Amino acid sequence: MRTIAFDLDDTLYDRTEPLKQTFASFTPTKELRFNEILPIYHKYSDIAFEKVTNQQWTLEESYVYRIRKTLQEQNIGISEQDALAFQAMYTKNQDRIQLRPHIEEIIQYLQNKEIQTIIITNGPSTNQRRKVRHLGLEAYLSANEIIVSEEEGVAKPDVAIFKVAEKRFGFAKNEVWYVGDSFPMDIIGASQAGWKAIWLNPSRQEPVINSNPAEKTVYSTEALKEYLFQIIY
Repeated sequence: MRTIAFDLDDTLYDRTEPLKQTFASFTPTKELRFNEILPIYHKYSDIAFEKVTNQQWTLEESYVYRIRKTLQEQNIGISEQDALAFQAMYTKNQDRIQLRPHIEEIIQYLQNKEIQTIIITNGPSTNQRRKVRHLGLEAYLSANEIIVSEEEGVAKPDVAIFKVAEKRFGFAKNEVWYVGDSFPMDIIGASQAGWKAIWLNPSRQEPVINSNPAEKTVYSTEALKEYLFQIIY
């Protein structure tokens, strides 16, 4: 093993926490049950992300769409202005994100063992790099070691974004492992690229296909640490 690549959102930090805070603070959504609304929000968020990736929508249009469509399913209507206010609250809450337990220890261990550490993340460049900064990851990774889908014009699970990393850092597919939380984006994407994958699955999701191509599935960052420390010594 020469390199380990990590996903960012919901892998290195818990993306649901700032979103949960926002739903709890935003007047039209205060009474909603977060666990019930979250998968609906993610559904429309995925649709909006694809539109932005294909340059069909602006980021602002995607922000308005995902929260308005989510609330429409709850028979709640909000204006475009209110939708942007929700996004502003969400962005502010994202600025207080923290690494999941054990993640910093894992990165330090990998770098002490001279294992290159990189990030491959889907999303807008400004947003993703702001998260990296607030998580304190700039202390461990250079800007070049963070691959952002918007900057490359291609997003996971497309094999092409994994090829970007291979070309940039000069490693072979059998020299790299990928750690991510999303089965369709991270695990299937990395596996199709010929990379070994570790599925960080704290919510204990079921695979969206009959087989699980991950080399290892772990259900906590503590278990991830134990596994990596076991295979890298």
